[in-house]
Amino acid sequence: MRKGLLLIMTIILCLLQCGCWDWVEVNQSSMLTGMAIESGKDGLIKLTMEVLNPAEAQRVQSGTGGPSTLLYTMKGKSISEASSRMNEIVERTIIYSHIHMVVVDESIARKGLGQIIDVLQRSRFVREDVLLLIAKDSPASDVLKTMYPSGMYASWKLRMQVNHFYRTWGGTPKSTLFDYTESILREGREPILGAISVQGDAKVSESSDSTKSSSPKAIVRCVGSAVFREDKLIGFLSVSDTRLLNLVRDEIKGTSFAVPIDSDEDIATIRMNQIHTDMDVSLKDGRPNIKLSIVGEGHVSSIDTGLPLDTAAGYRELEHMESNFLNDQVTATIGRVQREFGVDIFGFGEHLNRHNYRQFESAKKDWNDHFVEAKVGVSSKVTISRSDLKTRKIKSTDDGR
Repeated sequence: MRKGLLLIMTIILCLLQCGCWDWVEVNQSSMLTGMAIESGKDGLIKLTMEVLNPAEAQRVQSGTGGPSTLLYTMKGKSISEASSRMNEIVERTIIYSHIHMVVVDESIARKGLGQIIDVLQRSRFVREDVLLLIAKDSPASDVLKTMYPSGMYASWKLRMQVNHFYRTWGGTPKSTLFDYTESILREGREPILGAISVQGDAKVSESSDSTKSSSPKAIVRCVGSAVFREDKLIGFLSVSDTRLLNLVRDEIKGTSFAVPIDSDEDIATIRMNQIHTDMDVSLKDGRPNIKLSIVGEGHVSSIDTGLPLDTAAGYRELEHMESNFLNDQVTATIGRVQREFGVDIFGFGEHLNRHNYRQFESAKKDWNDHFVEAKVGVSSKVTISRSDLKTRKIKSTDDGR
């Protein structure tokens, strides 16, 4: 009995004395917040890492006016090799679990994202909500080099910017590692990612002196979405088309439509509080028949004409104009994707696969070719609930008062 108790106590003491096998001292590590991937010379990969600078992260306490992040660049035959060699120039252990964003150069994306996605998915430190973006018409590293007067480091600022733009206007698609992986694995839908571009003088904006100006010398702008065929980039959609793409996929959180009235000079801006899209997809004689039904509710945020909104007739007229406007815009965007890209990024094939598996089985091998020949019909019903604080536009009376 005593020997048994002594053995149990010994085991407990041994367990209490154990430490973490993979411990890392905080003062000997640096947090990775962003990463840019570009093509280097001689077929190498150029990897730029944005690492948090702890001394400047809280400027109020101990900052000296330096940058909030530090950038380090390394080249290698693969992303894994370049990242593992980063300590050639970095003195601390790099922690990957806090990365916000991965920016991929356009030239890399056109060759294929297979290697990049494989590295991110294999790592147990990289979370699936990391933001994947494609740099258009500018080097990917310039996105991380751009500094801002607000003091935010690039990856944090851009993550907030992309998320807010998606929620308030819908001009950028869902663009996380999870979203990309989901679209690759599902049949009947090709992947898309958010596209960004640096506008202005990126070299001047690298200096912390540029942050002392209220007008940034360079700024990163959301420019729509990158369209893929499997894992290869084939082109870009504009911000306006990206919003309508999100509308078709029923992924709009909120947006505003500027509806022409009588002429292009006069418009009524309708802020949509709720908007929902239903789709019906069927296959007839090898040709997809797609029907979209859009239902939404919004309010008038501005109007350029004297259309009376104190009568039911005025509301009905404006609702009719916006419904027709949405029908034309959505039809035009789908047609543009059919002509210019020839890939189903809307998920029509995925919907057919879910609701009529047998029909999709007969067409899934060349679904994109079927999508190009698809017949699309769009119907919209918009309800305008109010006109905010005014029912008529302010104008002077006939006697000048």
